Amino acid sequence: MQRNKWIRTAAMVALAVSAASACGASEDPQLTKGTPVPSPTASPAEKVSPQRPAPGDKAPVLEQITYDLERRVLYMGGAVSKPTSSTCDTKEVGGDKPQTFTCTVTYMGVDVPFRVETKGGFILMQYTATPTKGGVLTAEGMRARAWKQYGMYGGTAARSLRCDKAPAVQLVPIDKPSGYKCYVGEGGLKGTYDAIVTANGMRLT
Repeated sequence: MQRNKWIRTAAMVALAVSAASACGASEDPQLTKGTPVPSPTASPAEKVSPQRPAPGDKAPVLEQITYDLERRVLYMGGAVSKPTSSTCDTKEVGGDKPQTFTCTVTYMGVDVPFRVETKGGFILMQYTATPTKGGVLTAEGMRARAWKQYGMYGGTAARSLRCDKAPAVQLVPIDKPSGYKCYVGEGGLKGTYDAIVTANGMRLT
């Protein structure tokens, strides 16, 4: 009689432990967060340029600068080729005196302002351009970047690749986690990767 009671008690304890384990179990977030990245997804282009003729070496300096800034914004967005435009608060750049001015690139309806500083020079004009309100991130570009870095190898990495839902386009901080991530749920590349926009492009790290 005593033995039977012990068996029943042990069974009840085992059942309670199993129930507790089931309640406490949680799915791997790298397998459930975000939404699947469809295959095939177009990888970012190796080269992308504004949809207007490139200025030649003898074109006005300001025209060359704005073309370069538009190209940088395209790479920020994940090399998604969409129309760009730009305006500056100065009409002429040149001469031997340094200049500081603002140029704003518009891409997919979002304005990306840059502080531009030139060093002056009649033969060779040097300049720096710093985004003042962040860089532009696109949901399409983030998915394409994720596919290029992790999905194109196929296997479990491609099948388990997911990315957070993000707006079609928005400004995010430069060189900092954007708040959006992509996930590889299985395989040797398993992990969580932050989408980061830099002054010259986008990366997942």
